Amino acid sequence: MIIEVNHREFTRVSVAIHVELRMGGNVVIQGELVNVSFNGLLLRCEATLPEHTPCLVFLHLDGGQGGPTIEAHGLVTRTEPHQLAIQFTELIGNESTQHLRNLVLYNSGIQANRVEAEFESHIGLHAKS
Repeated sequence: MIIEVNHREFTRVSVAIHVELRMGGNVVIQGELVNVSFNGLLLRCEATLPEHTPCLVFLHLDGGQGGPTIEAHGLVTRTEPHQLAIQFTELIGNESTQHLRNLVLYNSGIQANRVEAEFESHIGLHAKS
């Protein structure tokens, strides 16, 4: 587990999870998570999308075997060679919010208290059912 030190709004944690980006119901891009926060993620992938492209994000917590999945509306905010940065614009459902909270908290190590405080103090972390 690697914790990145930064001055961002939310702590980012490194986790290896399979991610899918969809547009129009079709899987457009598949890749591996580089890091994730309550605000978004960095995805390692071969494909690319233009900045400001809206997408649906699916983080498969069990490798895509039909188990828990974090679902969110997202927006491409940065493209780099073999990487896309996605900002979450809306988490879909209370389960996605809880799964994301648990994922970041579990992988935050010694920063767990800070991560918990970030989650509790941020008004914008509301799920849509």
